[in-house]
Amino acid sequence: MENILLEIGGKEYYFDVEKLAEIVKLPSVQKDENGEEEEILHIDISKYEVYRELVSVILNCNDIIDNKMGMHGLNSLPIPFKLSFNTLLMKGIIKEL
Repeated sequence: MENILLEIGGKEYYFDVEKLAEIVKLPSVQKDENGEEEEILHIDISKYEVYRELVSVILNCNDIIDNKMGMHGLNSLPIPFKLSFNTLLMKGIIKEL
């Protein structure tokens, strides 16, 4: 998986796709026919859908961001963008480069 670079507020950010996969993954172990344990991939669909929508809000924002103003340039952005950006930043899905 590749990370996607973003420049917001004069800083470059990227989506840590591995961190996103880690957050939505539900650990589960199942025994196979030989009695050995094997890990089965399950995801928490509710978490996945929420994070998918948060990423979608950021990627679909059509507002112009003045990167020369730095983080102060973000004050005019819509609330859904700010909420999505802050949530993904705090959860470690968006990271500063």
